[in-house]
Amino acid sequence: TASEFQDEAETLTAKVRQLARLMQLSRKTVLYTGAGISASVIGQAARSGVHVVGWKKNTRKAKPTLTHQILGLLGKQEFIHSWVQQNHDGLPQKAGFPQEHINEIHGSWFDPSNPVVKYHGTLAAKRMQQLQHDAATADLVIVIGTSLSGLSADRVAEHAARRSRRPHGALGTVCINMQQTQLDEEMTLRLFGKSDEVLMALLLELGLGKPKFAAPVWPAQSRALVPYDADGRRVEQGARRMWLDLRDGQLVRLSPGHNIQGAQQPEFLHIGAREPVEHNGVLRPPGLGLGHVVGREDDAASFRLEIDGAAMRLGIWWLDVARRGAVDVLPVVNQAPEFES
Repeated sequence: TASEFQDEAETLTAKVRQLARLMQLSRKTVLYTGAGISASVIGQAARSGVHVVGWKKNTRKAKPTLTHQILGLLGKQEFIHSWVQQNHDGLPQKAGFPQEHINEIHGSWFDPSNPVVKYHGTLAAKRMQQLQHDAATADLVIVIGTSLSGLSADRVAEHAARRSRRPHGALGTVCINMQQTQLDEEMTLRLFGKSDEVLMALLLELGLGKPKFAAPVWPAQSRALVPYDADGRRVEQGARRMWLDLRDGQLVRLSPGHNIQGAQQPEFLHIGAREPVEHNGVLRPPGLGLGHVVGREDDAASFRLEIDGAAMRLGIWWLDVARRGAVDVLPVVNQAPEFES
C-alpha cells in the first residue's frame, strides 16, 4: 500500500481557502474522480482495479458517500460544471449530480448504451470527444481519489496543469488525495487529506454551510413524455413528443450508436455482432439490441432490463433526464413508441 499523508490542520485550512477562491474564479471547473471515492461502499476492488474479488455485496444498491453528496451539491450550485468519472457505480447521479454533465468515460452499470469497458476494449467515441473537449477547455480541474497512474483520461488533469503555465492560461489542476501522484509537482494546489473532511470544510468556505443531505426522490411514474424521436434523438422544441414507457414488461431496444461491441464485455458481445458468439459454452445468435423491462428496483435506483437475453440496468434518473431533454441521445427507447396526439 502506498504511503498516506495528511496536512496539518492550519495548513489544510489555508489550502481549502485557496481552493474556494480558485472555484469562485473559475469559468469552467471539471471534476476528475477515481475509485478512491467509492471504495468504502463499493469495495476494495474499486480501489485496486480488480474485477473478480474485493467487491461488497449488492453494489448496485450502494448509497452515495458524503463525498458524493457534497460534490452533487456543488454541481447543483454550479461550482462544478463537468464530471469525468472513472467509476461505473452511478453514485454521482444518486447524489443528485446532473447526468448530462457526467462523462462516464470507462462505462456504467446504469447505462446500457455505455457498458463497462474491458481493458482491451474501446472507449465510446462520444465519451472520448467529451473528454477531449473538457481537457482543452477546463479552467480548473479538481482531482479526487485517483492515483493519476497513466490512464488515457488523465489528460484532463495534465492539460489544465500545463495550460496554467501559459500567460492567461488555465487556473490549473488541484488534487485532493492522501497518496502522492506522479503529477504532484505540476499541481496549482495539492491537498493531503480525507475527501469527506476537505470537502465539508470547502462548503463552509464557499458559504454553503453544513447541509443535511436527503435521499433522492425518484419519479413516481415509470412513463414520461419526452422530446425525442423513435431512435432516441432529441427533437426541436415544439415537435411532437414521444412516450418513454419503462413499466414492467414494456418492449424496449437500445438506441443506435451504443458501445456494446467496443466495450468487449463477453456477456454482451452477441448484441450487434455479425456472427453467433459463444459465451459460457452457449452459442448465442447475433442480437439486434431488443428486449423488455423486467422490473423497477427503487432501492437500486434502476430498471432491470433484458436485452437479447442479457441482463442490464438503466438508472431511474434517466426518466427525468429524458423528460427535460437534457442529452442528445437516450440509451434506450420503446420498440414501437407512442407519440402525443
